[in-house]
Amino acid sequence: MNKNGIDSKKTNKRDAGSFLLFVFLLPYVCACLWGHVGEETEKLEKAALYGQDAYSVEVAVEWGVWELPAEEYLAYLLSATMPKEYHLEAKKAQAVLLRTELAALYQEEGGKSIAVQGDGFTRFYSDTKEESKEALRESRQAVEATKGVILTYQGDPVRASYFKLSNGFTRAAIESGKEECPYLTKVDCEEDQLSPDYHSAVRVDRETYVDGLLGILKGNFDRETIWAEGEFFYDESGYMTQVLYQDTEGNKEAVDGETFRHLFGLNSASFEMRREDTGVFFQVTGVGHGFGMSQFAANCRAENGQTFQEILESFFFQAELAKFE
Repeated sequence: MNKNGIDSKKTNKRDAGSFLLFVFLLPYVCACLWGHVGEETEKLEKAALYGQDAYSVEVAVEWGVWELPAEEYLAYLLSATMPKEYHLEAKKAQAVLLRTELAALYQEEGGKSIAVQGDGFTRFYSDTKEESKEALRESRQAVEATKGVILTYQGDPVRASYFKLSNGFTRAAIESGKEECPYLTKVDCEEDQLSPDYHSAVRVDRETYVDGLLGILKGNFDRETIWAEGEFFYDESGYMTQVLYQDTEGNKEAVDGETFRHLFGLNSASFEMRREDTGVFFQVTGVGHGFGMSQFAANCRAENGQTFQEILESFFFQAELAKFE
């Protein structure tokens, strides 16, 4: 999964995308509230005409509800979730995945309008530089070029997972117990090794390491056991799936790989850990959860001439493009 950024008000699972969306919409909000009706109002009028269709998104913010066409929402979300310098074909692939996730929400809620969370924030910033405006224009181009297109498996929207950068391979969902996603398989992403973010390192002192794990484990655990032991399991792609700790009564408790890596601020669950006298040292490879499309690899493939259809086909086994009507 996943944490791709679209959060329905009903399911309350994806706040981050709505927050980033509202960041981009702030100039328009200010124009309406404080009467600056010049350039920003003109942009808003154009936005209202863009992507007119039966589907809409309602963004709940502290002052009320901001409603806009689904395709325009996707343009802003695309700008927020993929680097602006990436190739247009890579952005088209990302647009399809974002629309697929949105389509799944419409189906889940049984209507043509969904509400996403945008409240709880008191201060926002927006980038008004010309390069950022150009990035938004290109995002609209990518969304328009793929209008209505989603990715499906056996007729249903796929779990449209994406992430920044793999450790050289994407992950097979079945190895993490996600048998409902057979299209998420191990994919070679050799090009990801070219990224400057491919390697990272994190050092955690001994007390922080032990306290962190004791804070999430439910059983009665000995501090020395937590420090010195732990049975780590990895999937075929090299990502840690879980670690088992044994409590004072002999019962074993698991911490999954994603929880573990977020607990210690690791870029991914693909890591080597070395215990030292005063703490642990992590050597990490890749950035993100590893399921679905690697954005960096997708961009490399786009630069090498692949279309967005070919990119998606390479990351989602036996999935098919379809129109969301």
